[in-house]
Amino acid sequence: MEENKEEYKRFTVSLPQELYDKIEKYRTELEISRSDAIRRAMKEFLKERDLEEGTLSDSTEIVGCITMVMTHEHIKVDDTSFKHDPDIDHDHDHDHDHDHEHDHDHKHVHQYTSKPLYASVQHADLLKSNDYQHHFRDVIISTMHLHLEFEKCMEIIALSGPYKRVLELKKSLESLKSVIVIKFLITPKK
Repeated sequence: MEENKEEYKRFTVSLPQELYDKIEKYRTELEISRSDAIRRAMKEFLKERDLEEGTLSDSTEIVGCITMVMTHEHIKVDDTSFKHDPDIDHDHDHDHDHDHEHDHDHKHVHQYTSKPLYASVQHADLLKSNDYQHHFRDVIISTMHLHLEFEKCMEIIALSGPYKRVLELKKSLESLKSVIVIKFLITPKK
């Protein structure tokens, strides 16, 4: 029986010194040959091109993640905006019996307001993002929400499923106005 041998082609690669030094350091640490390092880089390059050019079929099973950095606005409640309405205050009289049989009168005033709180763009986007994720639960494996700064959050969504479905989720999330950056990292399962 004759084995199928893969045919290899030789070629010369010219690199700037800085890039050469980085590649040499990387491949030495991994203990791989220059050829293997170049093969790996070229395979990744071609895989990215396939994804960018949409050459994957809609049914191709992929794994990956969507990472988003979003602005976050906090609800600001201005104490002066809540009007005191005596018609909705509730006075409670409490009589407490103690060992010394002294009566104490305690009054608690509760203030309620019907002032509406309007959702900002960021809050509306958070609700939409949550809704999108519920609709795409068939391809979402897991999500992680990180608080980066007082007004910035990052969301990482792990994915597995048909390329078409994952792409639909990405496009839905890209429509959110509070998204500063969205990155899409996927690869075919096979």
